[in-house]
Amino acid sequence: MSERKYKGKVMVGKVVSDKMQKTVVVVVETRRRHPLYGKIITVRRRFKAHNEDPKAKAGDTVKIVESRPLSREKRWRVAEIVRAGQVVEMIRETELESLLEKERAEKEARKAEERKRAAERLARLGGFESVEEMSGAENAASEFEQEYATDDSADKGDEG
Repeated sequence: MSERKYKGKVMVGKVVSDKMQKTVVVVVETRRRHPLYGKIITVRRRFKAHNEDPKAKAGDTVKIVESRPLSREKRWRVAEIVRAGQVVEMIRETELESLLEKERAEKEARKAEERKRAAERLARLGGFESVEEMSGAENAASEFEQEYATDDSADKGDEG
């Protein structure tokens, strides 16, 4: 395979956006040593490149070459696709819905647990050993109220 010769600068980068018509945004990463501190740093530069036949897609590694100014920011064109890449798909709707459903279920479980703890605290504050004992006492109190409510209605009937 013969290497093609291009006039001007040639860079290799990754297409990060192909949403424009006949234009792609290419990120070119270069690693260099910091002039003062000596640490190796990655410098990322973004170039808009002309993509005549929309052949380069997001995720592809492309070779771009310098050209005449094609627009205000576009001074490069896609020469060739070095490697077709895979684009990391956005989270699908179904996955998002399942995550939301799982979150809702966890929230409901937390609320039920909080209600249970609050009822236990209330039972202890009322002098009961457990929530069941407190609910049994409530039933006994309601039976007591019913018994006296029937006696009160009988007493009122006697007065009249």
